[in-house]
Amino acid sequence: MEPSDVTHEPFREVAKDDFIDALCEEACSSAAVHHPYLKAFQNGDFPDPQRAIRDFALEYGCYSAAFTRYLNAVIGNLDNERHRKILQHNLAEEHGNAHDVALPPAVLATVEGQPHAQLFRRFQQALNINDAYRRAHPPSAASLQWRDRFARLCESNACAGVGAIGIGTELIVSRIYQQILVGLQQHSKLTLTQRVFFDLHSECDDQHASDLLEIARSLATTPEAREQIAYGARAAIRMRVAFWDAMLERANETSSRHPIASETSPV
Repeated sequence: MEPSDVTHEPFREVAKDDFIDALCEEACSSAAVHHPYLKAFQNGDFPDPQRAIRDFALEYGCYSAAFTRYLNAVIGNLDNERHRKILQHNLAEEHGNAHDVALPPAVLATVEGQPHAQLFRRFQQALNINDAYRRAHPPSAASLQWRDRFARLCESNACAGVGAIGIGTELIVSRIYQQILVGLQQHSKLTLTQRVFFDLHSECDDQHASDLLEIARSLATTPEAREQIAYGARAAIRMRVAFWDAMLERANETSSRHPIASETSPV
C-alpha cells in the first residue's frame, strides 16, 4: 500500500476519536486476525501439524526477534517526551523488566529478567531449533521481507510508525496469539514454561495497545496525521496477511518441497 491509497479516505474528515475507533475495528476484523492459516493452526488442519508448528517457530522468529528494533524506531521519531516515556516503558518490558500478568509463580520466575526475544528462543529450543538448525534452514523470503519492510515502515515517520506498531500490531496480536496458543495446547507437548512467550503476550500486549492508542489519539489532530496513521496500520496488516498467506502455502506443501518436513520433531 502506498500513502496515496489512503489520501481520500473518509477518515480524514471525521473526529479523531471516531477515526481511531473505526481504524481499530477495521484492524480487528481484518484477515490478519481472521486468516485460514490461524484457523488451521488451531485445529491442526495441516498435512503434518507438528511440522507446521516447527516451521511457524522458525519463520515467525525472524520477525519477532527484531521487535525492539521496531519499537526503538518509533520512539526515535516521537517528539513528545511523554509519548517517548510510555513506549520506553514498553521497551523495558521487552528487555525483561517486571511483568504484571497472571502466570503461575514457578513460571513467572522463569520470565523475570528474561528479554522477550529470549523467551521466543526458549520456544524454538523446545522444538529443537538451535543454531545448527538455523544454519541449515535459513528464513524464507516471506519472513525476511516482512521483517525488513515492517522495520522501514516503523522508521518512516512518527504517525505511520504508531499506526503500524499500535493499531496494526499490538492491538491485534493478543487475538492472534490466543489462536496460536490453542494450536500449541492441542497439537504439541510443549509445557507452559516452554511456550510462555505467547501466554505472556496474550496479556501484556493489551496494555501496550492501550498505550499506543493513547499516543495515536494525541497525534491524530490533522487530516495529514490521520492519513499517515491509517497508512501505517493498514500497511502493517497487509504485511502480516501476506506472511500468513505464505505460511499457509508452506504448511500445505509436501515434504519434498520443504526438507524440514521429513525431519523428526519433538513437538
